[in-house]
Amino acid sequence: MSTRRLAFSHHDKGSIVIEIGRMYTKVGLSGEPAPRHVIRSRVEMKPYGALQDVWDPKYLHREELYLILSRFLQNIYLKYLMVPSKDYRVLVVEPLLSPSHFRNTLARALFNHFSVPHVAFMPSPLLGTFSLGRQTALVVDIGWLETTVIPLYEGVPIMSAWQSTSCAAKTVHNTVMECLIETGAITDTHTQEQNPAGTLGLKELIQGSLEDIIVSTCAVRSMDCDRTPPEVSFPLSQQYTLCLPGPARDACAEGLFEEGEGDLSLPSAVLESLLKCPCDCRRDLSENVLVLGGIASLPGLNYRLKQELERLAGDKNERFSAKLGALQFKFHQPPAHPSTAAWLGGSIFGTSEVAVLERAVSKEKFREMNQRLPDWTSCDPEQHEQLRPVPTRKLLPAAPSSLYKSTTKTQSAH
Repeated sequence: MSTRRLAFSHHDKGSIVIEIGRMYTKVGLSGEPAPRHVIRSRVEMKPYGALQDVWDPKYLHREELYLILSRFLQNIYLKYLMVPSKDYRVLVVEPLLSPSHFRNTLARALFNHFSVPHVAFMPSPLLGTFSLGRQTALVVDIGWLETTVIPLYEGVPIMSAWQSTSCAAKTVHNTVMECLIETGAITDTHTQEQNPAGTLGLKELIQGSLEDIIVSTCAVRSMDCDRTPPEVSFPLSQQYTLCLPGPARDACAEGLFEEGEGDLSLPSAVLESLLKCPCDCRRDLSENVLVLGGIASLPGLNYRLKQELERLAGDKNERFSAKLGALQFKFHQPPAHPSTAAWLGGSIFGTSEVAVLERAVSKEKFREMNQRLPDWTSCDPEQHEQLRPVPTRKLLPAAPSSLYKSTTKTQSAH
């Protein structure tokens, strides 16, 4: 009985899964189907202002980033998760090309300030496909400032085909805001007075609720749709109600499909990425497209993207038709909300102690490396030696000799 209690008291508690995005941070424990909390990626720092963004470019490459991340992680541990930091390893879901200084500072804060035993960094595109149970996919990650397209073939990212464009969630927010200022109206429910949405004071009221407006009322118009959605009302507060015209509702994502000055549209970035992939991988990638990000939850986005891809790939005047014209595009529906699919993959991956520890860095190893994580994009062979995992699996015991004798007799009998 005492042996059972001892084994139970030393069982693996799992991992803390953290995904720090540009706008929101998702935190929770491994094995859970969804994050426990989704919070804004900012923290109150009195010396630097009321609220400080974690990804503020002003402090992204400075020593003040350590103080900001330490305070931010302190809120996560004490206010949201309420678990001891020394008992859980940490799995960080990060962008594929995350800044090295940010990674090193985050690891330094976790090891020095919170004494976590191990920290592992995993790319979000790979974990997004992990939640699907697939190893081959064309991942389109629509973030706040940029959209990245990365092909994954048998679990290996094809970095030569990586593409990025500024057509992202911020583009959708700006488009909706411009349409509301030009054509929207706000009604005072007390006096029934109606004013333009661009009126001073009311504009700030719209900006505070813009994300809820997009999620609740907007959709992506398909190429073969000629109808305009009806006008709807959205309550901004107990006193004011916003009247959204139909064109503003279905024109929210048009900026994603338009070419910018020296920048690619969303479908062009996807085709450019496919064009740079090896020819024998293109069909498997085009039939396994995975769109991630908060904007990916807009109704009709995947269908419109498929239409745009087929139009560009089939147009004889476009340079994509010669090599990509015969491809079919199929989209996956992630098992969770598109904004939390990568976190869900980290939650599933974090349940395996052996898999995480093979990719993790311990506190002692981090000190030996002078508090600098190996950069996998570096050409330095010494850093790649540090990246090699230490084997932790125990060898199976040798089979008894009687088993080989019985096997030999059976084979000789046949």
